[in-house]
Amino acid sequence: MGQTAERLLELLEEYGGDEKKILEDHRELEYFYALSDIRENLLEWFPFDPNGRILQIGSGCGALTGLLARRGKQVTVIDGDEADLKVNRIRRGALGNIDYVNCNSGQYMEQAGDGRGNAADPFDCVVMADGLGETPEESIEAAKAFVKPGGVLLLAADNPLGLKHWAGAPKETGAMGKERLCALLPGAECYYPLPDYRAASEIYSDRRLPAKGDLTGMVISYDYPEFLRTDVGASWDSICQEGKFPEFANSYLMVWRRHG
Repeated sequence: MGQTAERLLELLEEYGGDEKKILEDHRELEYFYALSDIRENLLEWFPFDPNGRILQIGSGCGALTGLLARRGKQVTVIDGDEADLKVNRIRRGALGNIDYVNCNSGQYMEQAGDGRGNAADPFDCVVMADGLGETPEESIEAAKAFVKPGGVLLLAADNPLGLKHWAGAPKETGAMGKERLCALLPGAECYYPLPDYRAASEIYSDRRLPAKGDLTGMVISYDYPEFLRTDVGASWDSICQEGKFPEFANSYLMVWRRHG
């Protein structure tokens, strides 16, 4: 997050670590995404193995790290942004089951790999839910390599065709549609967090998709523009009525298991 992390370091010191007070006084969206408890809704429901080892690839400022540390036995966080890791350490310093590594996934594979492109000691769960970056295909393949047989990869992605983007919200770097995600993650279950994966208030799945009327009052997202390009409620109704919700969902949460 770069400048956001540097400013958060200043604010955490100024406010004595009182994150709620920071959010009350500083309503910028980047601080909300970094500090709000709402971020945990994306994975709070997932049945993590309490004895499992978790790898978090790209932590941002630690929005999900606390949840992972509470739900798993040991968490390893890798992130190429030292400022982000510093914020994460400050926020999660009371939790003793987290290791922080300042590197990207390729560099970590060099450190912890078997020399053949596989992790020497793979993880029960790998979480990648802070953006896919400039090379999303490579990022996904790297994340899969760290999953042990029977383990799970939890991967969140912005959908470039999401309705919020048609309404004018900006797209993320590395945004990827469902068809490409499913090709890279064969057999994965797909979930649909709304308004999006950074601020989920509802999560649908292919077993229970929204019907016409379910999303009429849905907030488009927290990053909507001042002037919308479409009537969001009416658009959701049309999309759901035509059975096209999976194509136009704002983001995806993919649950992929190695060997089924």
